[in-house]
Amino acid sequence: MVADIRTQAQRRDRWVSWVVIALFLVALLLGWVVKGLAESRYVTYDQGGIKTRYPEGWVKLQAEPPALLQVADQVAGTRTTLTLEQRPLPTNASRPLSALQQALTLERGSSLMAYRILETQESVSIGGRTAMHVTFAYVDTNPNPFMETTPVVMRCEDYLIADGDKVYVFTLTAPETNYAQGQRYLKDFVQSFQK
Repeated sequence: MVADIRTQAQRRDRWVSWVVIALFLVALLLGWVVKGLAESRYVTYDQGGIKTRYPEGWVKLQAEPPALLQVADQVAGTRTTLTLEQRPLPTNASRPLSALQQALTLERGSSLMAYRILETQESVSIGGRTAMHVTFAYVDTNPNPFMETTPVVMRCEDYLIADGDKVYVFTLTAPETNYAQGQRYLKDFVQSFQK
């Protein structure tokens, strides 16, 4: 009789273990679905005949010209940002996008620490448009001498798209740890662009 009770208890314990495992897997799957839905929500920017979208929940920052739009994933600290700039197309150059890219390099090289171009692609297709694609990096430091912070390597990308006498520059800046996710946001930011 004791052996029968023990056998039934062991069988019941096995079923309970499988139920707990099944519930864990269902909760994990449900969490993955909710995360995917939350990350795929976007806000539309529509001003001055320019339309694009950026991730919902990102903070719209004060954009200084030539920037039309700048958004960040958090308010302060080292953050991932997406920026849309409108610049004039250099008309006196044989390769105007390269000339603009060189001007951007000079600007950034003088203001960003350890700025380096990593790769340049003269002609890539994104969102049905032809663009120049540039990847670069720099080191972000906190200028506050009273705060102890570690410098952060920032990985960045530009897409330069010519449109008439203007060039639209789409830029991603992200800490190296968030770079892969930021690339997805940048591609959607560029592909959703309409003028």
